[in-house]
Amino acid sequence: MSGRLPALASALALALVAGRASAAIKVDGRLDEPEWGAARVFTEFRVTQPYTLRSPRHPTEVRLLGTPQGIAIAFRCVQPASTPRIKEQTPRDTDNNGDRVNIYIDLDADAKVAYNVTIALAGSLQDATITNENVYSTDWDGDYEYAVRDLGDEWFVEVLLPWTLASMKNPGAPKRTVGILFDRVIAETAERGALQGKSFTQPRYLSEFPKVEIDQYQSSLFHVFPYASAASDFVGSQNDLKAGADILWKPSGSFQLTAALNPDFGQVEADELVVNFDAIEVLFSDKRPFFAENQALFDVRLAGNDRLIYTRRVGGPRDDDPARAAEIDAAMKLNGTAGGLDYGLLSAVERDYGDDIGRAFAAPRVRWSAGPWTIGYLGAFTDRPFLDRTARVHASDLIWRPDARLSVQALLLASQIEEAGLDSRGDGALLQASVTPSPDWQHQALLLHLSGDLDFNDMGFQERHSLNRAYYSATRRYREFPEVDRRAGVLWRAEAEVNHNDSGDRLPAYLLLYREAQQRSGAVLTSKLELASEGVDDLISRGNGNVNVDARLNVLEQTYQSARVGKWRVFGRASLLQEGYDDFAFRAESKLEYFARDDLSAALRLDMLWSRDWLIWLEDDLLASFHRQQATLAGDLNWFPAPNQELRLKLQWLAIDAHDATPFRIAPSGDLVESADVVSDFQVNNFGLQIRYRWTFAPQSDFYVVYGRGGLEFEDDPAEPGLGHLFSSAFELRDSDQLIVKVRYRF
Repeated sequence: MSGRLPALASALALALVAGRASAAIKVDGRLDEPEWGAARVFTEFRVTQPYTLRSPRHPTEVRLLGTPQGIAIAFRCVQPASTPRIKEQTPRDTDNNGDRVNIYIDLDADAKVAYNVTIALAGSLQDATITNENVYSTDWDGDYEYAVRDLGDEWFVEVLLPWTLASMKNPGAPKRTVGILFDRVIAETAERGALQGKSFTQPRYLSEFPKVEIDQYQSSLFHVFPYASAASDFVGSQNDLKAGADILWKPSGSFQLTAALNPDFGQVEADELVVNFDAIEVLFSDKRPFFAENQALFDVRLAGNDRLIYTRRVGGPRDDDPARAAEIDAAMKLNGTAGGLDYGLLSAVERDYGDDIGRAFAAPRVRWSAGPWTIGYLGAFTDRPFLDRTARVHASDLIWRPDARLSVQALLLASQIEEAGLDSRGDGALLQASVTPSPDWQHQALLLHLSGDLDFNDMGFQERHSLNRAYYSATRRYREFPEVDRRAGVLWRAEAEVNHNDSGDRLPAYLLLYREAQQRSGAVLTSKLELASEGVDDLISRGNGNVNVDARLNVLEQTYQSARVGKWRVFGRASLLQEGYDDFAFRAESKLEYFARDDLSAALRLDMLWSRDWLIWLEDDLLASFHRQQATLAGDLNWFPAPNQELRLKLQWLAIDAHDATPFRIAPSGDLVESADVVSDFQVNNFGLQIRYRWTFAPQSDFYVVYGRGGLEFEDDPAEPGLGHLFSSAFELRDSDQLIVKVRYRF
């Protein structure tokens, strides 16, 4: 008996050690836990940028493992000292051009949605969702652990994705099949190597992810995110204190509920300055935490920017006063899966202020998959009592992927708008096919119909209605060049598009030729030529008559993006275009980036446009062609004084000087006829400054101090022409001047 005790003790000790190891992988970039020895290993990388499909310059090894804590992933990146390391530290979700790795994971392996995590050698982070094969959205911010460790000739990245990252099917099964993809970018030459040569530039991307089986474990969580913010408005001499909470409950991997009580939907991210004279609204991204969490299920899009759910509508401009933003009383979002069915509901109620001002939004979503088929339904329901308006939108979407070469998508739409006793109904349809007969060729075709009465803008984003479009594109890649050739890869793309509105008017057709050449140095040159045929512009007059337009040069453009050389990187673009109908405009854009240290960088961008024929609508059937000078100046300074801390300064200035107007009226034939109307010169001056300090003191817990100042000035018949004095007076603009302190903590 005594002889057995030491053996028993040794066995118990080994079991305890193994139990501790399997229960707690430490995310530190060391990969010294014994479990990593049993992980699945991936080494089959091929160069996809440029698209040569050759072996990468330096090898990469990735390990994948299912653990009780979550899905563990580790990169080993070989990079000898002869290849300079580029460590660009950037704020979260901004583009990083340093050495970096990417994880793409489709948790259900059904090609509906994948989650992308980008981790730079400097430790910077970017994450996104991928839907519709290769449509990215960086609005998602995930909750996971990661670490980077640099050892000189190689560097490591270790990541742990919790089982509660997103809702998934069959969370109780002992095994899970996931779609997985990895890639790595060597920044010195901008070379991207991806597993099995899969590239997001192909029409079929998400559905081509390799399928891998891993161990699965059940998990749940319940988090409360209380917040408090204090704002001082130095213009209105007002102070505002707010408090509220977000609640996140994930009882299992197949169901997640997010609720917000008296939520703070104010953004601490500064939007780009835009002065829009076009008939089409400008689309902005949405980084508000409530909408960033598990939003991919509701991401249903048409061609261009059109999407059925545009979350910036919620808490957007009030119906009674568009200059003010609405406040939200409560919001709720749930996501879940049951068998082959995904389901979700997004809803929000704005404050009504006692005058029926607040809107109510609801969007139910279901989606079912079986084999190569995916079928879904999305509804969007909006109640706007101040306008006596209700909007109902129904959409059915379908995806068919019969094999690796073909993908077909279809969408049917219907809307019903009731406003002040009037009922309007519209419909729409989309059919899109992508064919990839070989790695070097790809084809896409699209048919789109939007009726004149179709309207999904109450909760979505709709650029226009009354449109019938046929589109085709062909892409050809060239990837076999001699070693002495400066070119590493060349892509050519041709696009053709024909458009009519629902009244039978022929809208301009378009022909585009595009070339992209990636150099062995890492620099990229792009060339673009787009021509437009004659036709009718049915939007410019805002419903006051169609305008006949002649054939024109939409744009002739050359772009150069350098690789990083030492501490510098430059970008340049020159464009010749016609934004009116008779004369030309020239645009020159440049950007200079300076990296003083890994944790300190600055960028300056200048965009100038000179036009002799800027045609815009003024009122009724009155239009005018102006000579225009426009300048955009933007500066960024990013400093990371300590881990999890960042200080960012962002300055923007946009100015327009419009003069020497030629007025036109729209004749019954649709031609523009020069008129005797008196049209004044005008100037626009827009300025914005934001200084933001962010400290992430715990997971998903942030402390912000944000100072913002800016203003917009529009002046008719200015006394002093030109842009010079506008820049000197921009710093005096002060429509907004406020300081915000905000803290959000995860319990």
